[in-house]
Amino acid sequence: MRNRFIKQQIYLFFSLGLFFFFCGCSPYFQKLSVSPEEISKKDFNFITDTGSLYLIDFAEVVVNPSGSHTTTIHQKILITGEKGKQHGTLQISYDSERQKVEIIEAKTVTPENKILPVDRSSIRYVTPAELSSFSVLYPGIKVCTVTFPSAGIGSIVEYTYKIKTEKPLMEGEFWDGFFFQSTDPFVISHYRLIVPESMHLYTFPFSVEMKEKKKQGKFICYEWEKRNMPAIIPEKMMPPIEEVVPKILVTSLDNWDRIGRWFYNLSRDSTIPDSTIKSFTLELTEKSKNNEEKIKTIYHYICKNIRYIGLELGIHGFKPHAAKDVFKLGYGDCKDKAALMVAMLKSVNIPAYIALVNTERQIEENVPFPGQFNHAIIAIPGDNNFLLLDPTSEVFPFPELPPYNQNKHVLVPTENTTFLIKSPVSGSDENKKQRQINVTMDETGNIDVDVTMYASGIFAAGIRNGFRYLSDEERKRELSRSLNSMIPNTSLKKFVISGIESLEVPVKELYSFVSKRYATMIKDKMLFKPALIEKMEGTELTSLEKRNFSIRFPYKSSNHDSIIFHLPTGYQIDALPDNIDIKNKFGTYSVNFKIEENKIVYTRTYSIDTLEISPEEYDSFKKFYEQVSYYDNLPVILKKSH
Repeated sequence: MRNRFIKQQIYLFFSLGLFFFFCGCSPYFQKLSVSPEEISKKDFNFITDTGSLYLIDFAEVVVNPSGSHTTTIHQKILITGEKGKQHGTLQISYDSERQKVEIIEAKTVTPENKILPVDRSSIRYVTPAELSSFSVLYPGIKVCTVTFPSAGIGSIVEYTYKIKTEKPLMEGEFWDGFFFQSTDPFVISHYRLIVPESMHLYTFPFSVEMKEKKKQGKFICYEWEKRNMPAIIPEKMMPPIEEVVPKILVTSLDNWDRIGRWFYNLSRDSTIPDSTIKSFTLELTEKSKNNEEKIKTIYHYICKNIRYIGLELGIHGFKPHAAKDVFKLGYGDCKDKAALMVAMLKSVNIPAYIALVNTERQIEENVPFPGQFNHAIIAIPGDNNFLLLDPTSEVFPFPELPPYNQNKHVLVPTENTTFLIKSPVSGSDENKKQRQINVTMDETGNIDVDVTMYASGIFAAGIRNGFRYLSDEERKRELSRSLNSMIPNTSLKKFVISGIESLEVPVKELYSFVSKRYATMIKDKMLFKPALIEKMEGTELTSLEKRNFSIRFPYKSSNHDSIIFHLPTGYQIDALPDNIDIKNKFGTYSVNFKIEENKIVYTRTYSIDTLEISPEEYDSFKKFYEQVSYYDNLPVILKKSH
């Protein structure tokens, strides 16, 4: 569908087990067609140079009373540029244990109007290569790949295919979603849904109106349509596209508790510990003094020893594999690792539950269906709330929750009721980099630098993730590369890092380097930027004069540098930038200079204290952001003594 990668990600958001292409077969299916008048040049004033134009984007879903359904996709795509050549290959992911894929029609129409049907040998049903090693747990995952002949600029790629979902995730229930805009333009985008008249359907339109609702025998047919939809032009750090485009969400479920009861019963058996898990967990936690230490020990064990296989819930369904199998094999996806952790906690009499969250976007909290979630974590009940942990993170120590799970709605199904809670948000002081730096300068502008750096939260996790699989020599090369990207002509002298292999140890870096000609010599003056390592080099984020979409930061953060510059012999301070202290709703920025004998003590603090900036707030944020860049690039000027 649409831009293939983006559409795949969008559909995973909603279908989780239906798969991202709206596929199926239907006795009601009727293709849409586009008349020459509709695709004439005069109608293309909404087109941008995206490389392709969707003449038809059509999905029809027919639902049976059992919840099984067949879905048919018909798409007709005009390739207008190099980027559009990606449509020369179509990939359809599906679960062969529950679904069947059939290609009805696939062809290329050349610029000369020659029709080139896809040969059957160009249609392959394969196991994704990245999953072949893990087929013991995930045998049903397949991809249907279709390769189109001569799919070049000026050609039209057209196909119709269907997926029949024979076994619904929830018996007698159905949910779905369709998007009417993306990063390519559309002439017609149309969604048709046919459900039994006995099935109560809740529809949630967002910026789209129903075109038609009519009875067809014992079925009700709904249709929604948008025409001449322009391409969304992405903006840096905008919200996920599925949050901002017109869409229709449908569900037969009327509350979250029904979903919670279903998921709890579906996953309950997978969290039962066997004798091996029980005995191992008791031995693992025998030195723990209280429940908090037991939780920490179990969490750190799973993070370190059970390998995470990144399967979305939408690709393999919701039911975790048995904890005993995950423990034995040493790997699993998010729900598998969560099931194992719940089983281990049960072994030491600590209640816990598998919880569902969407790591990529905000869900529509008033639209109850499981397809809005793409990730599983665990929830441990406390006095008035739940402790949320993500055992797939592997680089976040207890009790930290990764930023992609924060400020999100989390569905927590328990044996008695279901909770839809909002996960906590770490403050900027919890995602922090702090450096203490000594800089010795010589008369030619060279510097000799010693750095001590402490990291917490997302920064510590990033360092662990970037360095944990590297050898000592590779780590030095990576740091040297990073330093040279900020400070040219740099040679690393030594590097010691701690907290990489163990989540129990805080992340700390000790390194030293020399850099030739860091300062610029102009006659009898020397100029250098005091913001040595942590500085804002550019303002790409605020390059637009106006924005159509919000800026969404993935986390709040802060940076604090304290730098002592030992001035070269024979030089004195000629000019210093002014001290600055800015505090507003977006964050803080402060710079302070202090002169001590033949030293300059420079301190810099910069924090982002918000997660989202609306288009209306953009002008104010732009001024703040540009102020930071301006002051970060102001030089200190030294003058040679006479």
